[in-house]
Amino acid sequence: MDNIFELNTVNNVKDEVGASKVKSTSPVVEVFSALVQGKSLSSFDGKVVDKSVEHIKDLAGRAIDGDHQAVSELNAIQRFAIEPKLIEAIKIFNFMGTYKSVPYDTVPMMKTYKYESIDSRFQASSGDVPFATHSFREYPIGTQTISSGYAVDYRELQSGNFDGTIAEGISQVQIDMQNKAVYYVIAKLYDALKNAKGVKHFAENSGVTQTAVDEMLKQMRRYGRVNICGDYSVVSQFNDFAGYKTFGANTIPFGADAVAEEIRKTGLLSFYNGSHIVELPNALDFTRMNADKTSYELYMPQGLLFFIPQGKVAPLQIFRRGGMTTMTGDDIVTRQHLTRFDMEIGAGVAEGMEDQIGLLSDTNFEVPSL
Repeated sequence: MDNIFELNTVNNVKDEVGASKVKSTSPVVEVFSALVQGKSLSSFDGKVVDKSVEHIKDLAGRAIDGDHQAVSELNAIQRFAIEPKLIEAIKIFNFMGTYKSVPYDTVPMMKTYKYESIDSRFQASSGDVPFATHSFREYPIGTQTISSGYAVDYRELQSGNFDGTIAEGISQVQIDMQNKAVYYVIAKLYDALKNAKGVKHFAENSGVTQTAVDEMLKQMRRYGRVNICGDYSVVSQFNDFAGYKTFGANTIPFGADAVAEEIRKTGLLSFYNGSHIVELPNALDFTRMNADKTSYELYMPQGLLFFIPQGKVAPLQIFRRGGMTTMTGDDIVTRQHLTRFDMEIGAGVAEGMEDQIGLLSDTNFEVPSL
């Protein structure tokens, strides 16, 4: 994936300032969010809806005339419409590891544990006993700005058309930022596991084989209950494991109605040998075509299958620093009003704990890189 964090420079950039009177619970934000999502307004007071719509149309008209305050307030309204759904979407990180939100003025801190003197033994009742201790260490990590944006047509807003390009642009920003954030986390995870020193559980094969999965599960279950997650291309390969049983040297097909019905309904198994299987969302990137121009590229790599034990201290730790920020500028070439949205994400595998996550990499697919 190339340049996923790069945005073109525009002139006359205006930050979102002076819009403090707009809150996430402001009626204008709630009405705008409902309008761009195509939801019914029956639960709103009619006067509130009319007043909110007129206010947005007035802001759009002033933005066309170059009023920076109006642009700033529109940015705030859009941000509050985008942010809740985006934050809810990236909570998938809770499944992959520990996900925390920290204030903008706080440095994300990774935590790693070390155990010492774990040496239980049989001995005389008066003998000396070694006592186990553990210590932890915290260290800072950097963050990466995840960015997206779209060309805002203020004239469309001024006309009262909320479900056209505005709605499509906001939806695409949510999808784009969610998948860029997940890609960043997965790339950091892949790099840490592949290049780990000492004990590690990393393997590369052509395809996901049952033998490789069973061997990885045997190793990772020692750390706790395991979640298995990956793109549809790899988790769907578990379907082939569900209808067979090995007796001695013979593999015999058998039918399980519950399993067959689950696959028919969802296309996937939800459990395999006691481990929960989760498909990581992987949307099409409509801005990039694949090499032979027959379809679109995907945001994330398809060939990685992660085995993540669930515990109190997760090796994979993800942070969102601060909230979403916005700015708007004018492209002097196209005369478009471009609005940019930014969010800071930090991620890493705790040093010395890399062995607590397993990874099978299907070599039929590309691996992630930053």
